[in-house]
Amino acid sequence: MELLAEGRMAEVFAYEDGTVVKLDRPEWSGVSNFESDVLVRAAAARLPVARSHGVVTIDGRCGVVLDRINGGTLRQVLDVQEGEPEVLALAQQFVLLQQTINGTVIEGLPDLVTRLGEELTRSGLGGRVVGALTDLLAELDDGQRGVCHFDFHPGNVLVSADGWIVIDWITVASGPPMADLARTLVLDGNAAVPPMYEFMQAVRRHGLAARDVSDTTCDGWVRVAAGARLAEGFEGEYAEWLAEVAGGRLRLFV
Repeated sequence: MELLAEGRMAEVFAYEDGTVVKLDRPEWSGVSNFESDVLVRAAAARLPVARSHGVVTIDGRCGVVLDRINGGTLRQVLDVQEGEPEVLALAQQFVLLQQTINGTVIEGLPDLVTRLGEELTRSGLGGRVVGALTDLLAELDDGQRGVCHFDFHPGNVLVSADGWIVIDWITVASGPPMADLARTLVLDGNAAVPPMYEFMQAVRRHGLAARDVSDTTCDGWVRVAAGARLAEGFEGEYAEWLAEVAGGRLRLFV
């Protein structure tokens, strides 16, 4: 099979009849069952996803069969943008898409706030910092429980002739919409260069205005998201950067 794309948890191959198969890497075997179920329910909720055609096993690897979407990623589209108006317009569309997702409720998803609390405990940060972030998480939790993709970045948005399609739903959970926006800022926070930096600045600005949320609240969620991300096992300079953000010593896209 032709390899089309790959990530930390899976590889995507051309399959048959206008589909692709996303095969779990051996250390993540079985996560495709969860993603397939989520995609079926997300499609039923009219969210822009690639339709799941069920789960298969190929050479001992579990995978989900998906509609093949013809188009590049939003990140690729941004890489060739030269004008600021175009970049800002894309940022507004990106924010609206995230709001649409966050405004949807799908029952039975993992609770994001619970997961974040567990991840902070495993973050490797000092006890005092973990305690402060855990208290901050409780303070920030407004009780809203919308769909949070939690890996929502321009590389996970496909731009096709039929519109924008959101991919990679492994990290989805039910939680406060601001947590999802904060995670987006963290995911591209340490390496953004023009035009991505201007794009992310606009995402923060429009995202906060659309939600009527203050910079202080956003910064708090960013700290929590950065601290929780450390539980994923990062090391070196990136882990140090995440710790700086979690400690409130760095603000993102202001």
